Amino acid sequence: MKEKLKQLPQSPGVYMMYDSLGNIIYVGKAKNLKSRVSQYFYDQRDRDPKVADMIKHIHSFHYQITDTELDAFIEECRLIKELKPRYNSQMKNNKKYIYLRNADEQYPRVTVTNEILDSGSYYGPFTSPQGVENVIRHLNDFYPLRKCLTPKLVKRHNGCLFMQLGSCLGVCTGQVKTEEYWTYIEKIQQLLNGKDQSAIRNLVKKIDIAIENLKFEKASEYREYYKGLRHVINKQRLVNQSSKNRNILAVELMGRSQAKLFFIKGNRLLSGKVISTQIDKTEMKQAFLQIIRKGYLTTELQEDYKLTERDIDEAQIIFSYLKKNRKQVLTFSIPVAKLKSEKALETSVQKIIDQITQRIN
Repeated sequence: MKEKLKQLPQSPGVYMMYDSLGNIIYVGKAKNLKSRVSQYFYDQRDRDPKVADMIKHIHSFHYQITDTELDAFIEECRLIKELKPRYNSQMKNNKKYIYLRNADEQYPRVTVTNEILDSGSYYGPFTSPQGVENVIRHLNDFYPLRKCLTPKLVKRHNGCLFMQLGSCLGVCTGQVKTEEYWTYIEKIQQLLNGKDQSAIRNLVKKIDIAIENLKFEKASEYREYYKGLRHVINKQRLVNQSSKNRNILAVELMGRSQAKLFFIKGNRLLSGKVISTQIDKTEMKQAFLQIIRKGYLTTELQEDYKLTERDIDEAQIIFSYLKKNRKQVLTFSIPVAKLKSEKALETSVQKIIDQITQRIN
């Protein structure tokens, strides 16, 4: 095995571990295949017991070189979904997607659900049940939403206990106008879509004040609210971004002589191609136009495509990678209007090439 390790390239790629029966038991990705795969076959202190157990069953391995680390990320994600290797499910959290739901009611509550029904508005999918539950607790603490669990409101002259405690407007009295209640629903919508950060800032202040007053339990509670909100807002931003079906050309510089072109539509990486940056601008322009047209025509046939839960994984990979590697990967948004106009598209591509050439030089 160690002799085979010596032949591994120092390139990005994916690797598959096999047991003695020829079953793929683990799929991984690497920025440097030689470094990453070799780690499994040399003693390491404090190794995770699950990883140690997996290593005992490795009989052989296979690898596949990719152009870039992003290709390796995407290929790993797809292989795991397709092959469902035993140790991937054991060593990685099985994501159970959940949603926040505003019921289609006069006085809706914000609730947690694991399925999308025909009615109501939804946020998600999210992968942290604890984070979402903390968001629900935050909303119930800081917004006077109705707490009654019955589908139909039961009118009470004196209101419910929650109203008497000041945590509910008291819609059960029949005296609360729909418009008044919905001002809070709209504030929550702004918060969950990441358009209003005031609740986040207020939480930070409350954490600081609680610590100053030695109320550490309260500070801990507010901190959990904060972490839950950050999780929900960041994931929802990703969902919104993916659902817009924006057309993005990403150019990853691979040294001074090569670049990888990616065409991204919403959450999907549709096409990619390695080109030489040493060719003349006319050839480079044709290469750019080819990859853009190929990606655009592919999506033209799939405009009714709806974002699924599994798409969130790839969207997370793509946009996290672009954000993390800003210095190495240049991104350009291409409006549909320019894609439909040959002259406008060629002008845009020429400007993109000029920027890339300037960066390389």
